[in-house]
Amino acid sequence: MAYVADELVSPAVVAVVAVVVVVVAVAPPSQSASPHCSARARTNQQAILDEAVEAEDVVALAVIVEDVVGDVVDLVVTEVDEVVDEVASRLVAELEEDEVRREAAAVVTAVEDEVEDEKGGAPKVILEPHRHPGVFVAKGKEHLLVTRNLVPGESVYGEKRIAIESASTNPDQPAEKVEYRVWNPFRSKLAAGILGGLDDIHIAPGKKVLYLGAASGTSVSHVADVVGPEGTVYAVEFSHRSGRDLINMAKKRTNVIPIIEDARHPNKYRMLMSMVDVIFADVAQPDQARIVALNAHHFLKNNGHVVISIKATCIDSTAPAEVVFASEVKKMQQEMLKPHEQLTLEPYERDHAMVVASYQRHK
Repeated sequence: MAYVADELVSPAVVAVVAVVVVVVAVAPPSQSASPHCSARARTNQQAILDEAVEAEDVVALAVIVEDVVGDVVDLVVTEVDEVVDEVASRLVAELEEDEVRREAAAVVTAVEDEVEDEKGGAPKVILEPHRHPGVFVAKGKEHLLVTRNLVPGESVYGEKRIAIESASTNPDQPAEKVEYRVWNPFRSKLAAGILGGLDDIHIAPGKKVLYLGAASGTSVSHVADVVGPEGTVYAVEFSHRSGRDLINMAKKRTNVIPIIEDARHPNKYRMLMSMVDVIFADVAQPDQARIVALNAHHFLKNNGHVVISIKATCIDSTAPAEVVFASEVKKMQQEMLKPHEQLTLEPYERDHAMVVASYQRHK
């Protein structure tokens, strides 16, 4: 037994009243009603509730509960419909972007298959040097980015290989076949940047490169091809699992020095390093600009260069990509890095940008 409105009522009425009070309290006003009408409606509901309590009319209370619950359900259904519409719109936009990526990937695959299907005779592709030294373009039905394979006969990540005859300087000797590896822009952000139109990647034959965020060595292997036997790639990767693949790749590409360490602590691998001409960074961390700056202060030559791949969602998933890119550029400027070039990596990567900067150690 309990007291409600100073009168003794049955437990059944108390239970129903409790439900009604809670539902009336949380039930929001109708979206189409004015504040004045909503307040008046609530007053009427309360008056009916008081009368039902005084009369201990369980049926009347049940009717009130049904009406109020119906209003709440209608409002919830309306809000759920709005959320579903918004989510559906976002999914449609993402599917359209993914379709563009799939179509571009299909073009790359088709050309790779064309190369693979060659059966003797003159090659169907023509090799031309790219404007970036050490990088080439294989021209067939479509154009493919390729690098000269430092280890002929070996693939690193299942990429296609092209053997092209090279004219011999000695007319008495047959033409020599040179092997090239297809550089897939969907697997390498550096390749995506090159195809996107970067003016200068500052990675060339004979250069020394510090590669931060080497992962399993997919892009590192192509950088090793570009710098050639006279160059060196210091490849830093924190993950031990990816590091094992990186080490295995480096066993055959002797110009790659794998370093399994946290790039936030360059002091830990300074004994393995020499001064480098360029730093390429793909670490995808919120403090990426600071990580690159620390390594630049330790190992980058004066007037050297930095090429950074920025993934906006890894820096700040709540801000627009353009805002994140601008913020990262400002951070770079505070660390003696002077940005010269910036471009996005669509259609190969979403919400990514590549920034190229020079480093001035001494002013």
